Amino acid sequence: MHSIDFHAHHSPQGAYATFTCGRFGVGGGPTIEGTQPASMDLIVGYADGGTEDVHALPFFRGAGIADFSDFAMDAATPPRNRRLLLKDPERNYQRSVDTWTAGDFSFAIYTPVTPLPDPDRLGEAALAPALLPAVSARLTLTNSSTVARRLVFAITVGRPCRLADGVPGAKALAWGTDMGIAARDVPGLEAWVAFSELEYLTSNRSHLLGKTCGFALEVPPGETRSLELSFGFCRSGVVTTGLECRYFYTRFYPTLASVLAAGIEQHARLRALAEAQASELEQRIADEHQRFLLAHAERSYWGNTQLLEHAGRPLWVVLEGEYAMINTLDLSVDMAFYEARHNPWTLRNLLDQFAQRHSYVDRLNRPASSARGLELGHVRDPELVKDLILPPEASQLPGGISFTHDMGVAGQFSPAGTSSYEIAGVVGCFSFMTAEQLVNWILIAATYVLVSADEAWLGRKLPLLQDCLASLQNRDHPQPARRNGLVSHDSMRCAGTFEITTYDSLDSSLGQARNSLYLASKTWAAWHALRLLFERAGQAELARSASNSASLLERTLVDWYDPELGYLPALREGCPSAILSAVEGLCFPLFWGQRELLDPAGAQGPFLAQLERHLRAVLAPGRCLFPDGGWKLSSTSDNSWPSKIFICQHVAERVFGLRPDSKSHAAHASWQQLGCADWAMTDQCFAGVGKGSKYYPRGVTSWLWLEARDSAT
Repeated sequence: MHSIDFHAHHSPQGAYATFTCGRFGVGGGPTIEGTQPASMDLIVGYADGGTEDVHALPFFRGAGIADFSDFAMDAATPPRNRRLLLKDPERNYQRSVDTWTAGDFSFAIYTPVTPLPDPDRLGEAALAPALLPAVSARLTLTNSSTVARRLVFAITVGRPCRLADGVPGAKALAWGTDMGIAARDVPGLEAWVAFSELEYLTSNRSHLLGKTCGFALEVPPGETRSLELSFGFCRSGVVTTGLECRYFYTRFYPTLASVLAAGIEQHARLRALAEAQASELEQRIADEHQRFLLAHAERSYWGNTQLLEHAGRPLWVVLEGEYAMINTLDLSVDMAFYEARHNPWTLRNLLDQFAQRHSYVDRLNRPASSARGLELGHVRDPELVKDLILPPEASQLPGGISFTHDMGVAGQFSPAGTSSYEIAGVVGCFSFMTAEQLVNWILIAATYVLVSADEAWLGRKLPLLQDCLASLQNRDHPQPARRNGLVSHDSMRCAGTFEITTYDSLDSSLGQARNSLYLASKTWAAWHALRLLFERAGQAELARSASNSASLLERTLVDWYDPELGYLPALREGCPSAILSAVEGLCFPLFWGQRELLDPAGAQGPFLAQLERHLRAVLAPGRCLFPDGGWKLSSTSDNSWPSKIFICQHVAERVFGLRPDSKSHAAHASWQQLGCADWAMTDQCFAGVGKGSKYYPRGVTSWLWLEARDSAT
């Protein structure tokens, strides 16, 4: 690896909880509903008998500076009772297992991933094993010295701690009612509360005024002992507003003590499963940097997941990293590839939530020509904003159904038909994403049906899908004779400004929705998604209508090419930037197994040839490659998102035979290990340095690399 000094999530599934550690000198620890890593003092290592010096991994705050406690001797006495860094630590970062070793000491954290059973098909009780809100860890020491040593795990939580009871076969510690740690009870185990681990090691006394707690386990000379830990999370009662929801896991683990007990009881099973998953990925993916990105992304995804219970039914949520927005739809569409392979019912749950509560019907504005080509961002000049806003009488076009950007933020569900993000009358960030969210819902619906073969759900949603077709065609143009397959109008919800895309923080090359090459790519996939769904449901006329729109878009894109530029410009007017995301939409038929749509000798041949010519032209230094070999989403912005790059790499390799070289994977891994080290997976990197979208779930698009090769390649 480029570095071992970086934070990582270690999370149970569906609990919106994590144990984060790995960054040197800044601490770490557990959190529930956290939007940034904890910074608790974290001591993981062993203490020497006699001197009570603690040799620890570099997680504790200020690691690298000798920390003499109040109990250190005077200058005439050899120093003792210090925090000392373990020498030359190494890190083996695998899927489901994160292992640190230093000499005879090791520390491993286990976070296996279990598919979430469909509660409607298998019963809600089937979810219990997968939803245990606990993280397993193990400290091991082979004592090669001549004196006794003690394994030490200690954490300064900054609030009163307690010795907890009611955990069979374990000693336990807790703070508050929702977080704690249990250790398997073996001979020589001590659980304690003190002012610091150094104070406890010299006094061997607990003091409940202390805000540090931990465990110590004696390891006699010449022997090997392990300290098995389980970090438990249990937040009971109503945890959201707008919709009153509880954590679903509290059905099975209603108290912190029950979580800690189950964590210790299942420790061996969870460890074995994690180790098996690590070994499996080693065998399937040869490139070490790809393996790292897969493991890192999966951890951050699960750290943002939340399975809630509302009105007696499961409600699936993925939070948006540091921003904590609930079920951001333009993230959901990308994470759908991962979820479809692990637990496709969560896609159905998400689609139903948006359909029932977070949809709306709008009307459309005619395009505001003065807005074309503007670099996106906040426009604070009142005069400029006034120039961009169309008068009300310009809004005369029918629109249709669409879906909100998200469902709320930080446990607050927004009112029906609204999001926490979208605001009327602004240019750039926080404007509406009406067209893209319509496309996203359609694409997720097709992904769910084509993976699950849930014909009953498709039948129930046919009226809504018909509304989606009409709405998307209106956004091309309400008059059929004037359509070209593209999104060419903006929602009235923008109050006269223009719609944006998921690439809200990029420049206009990717941020504008209208006449966007990026959105054209996904809209093409949405037309075919609707065709496939209507064909499946026996709705031939609707299928033909969707197919006609797809054909229009294919012809439009073939004519889009600019011979002077040598590629397809990012917007049909006003922006000559080169972008990778022209090919993003091809990922959907590739995932669905619709080989005929990707056949260069088939009906889509000219369309595919144009996209291949574009991709080969832009994958060049100075366009869509960084100097380090990393891929660049836009030639005019250094802001590149790994999750989207991974999609484009998958398409490049599996559709066009352009295999990303190992240099690009190494570059993207270095962005996370060096440029984004203070956080876990980060998805907004400016020339390799994390600037936003931190603690983020969307990197699981990397799991597309595990998809079987499509015969179209």
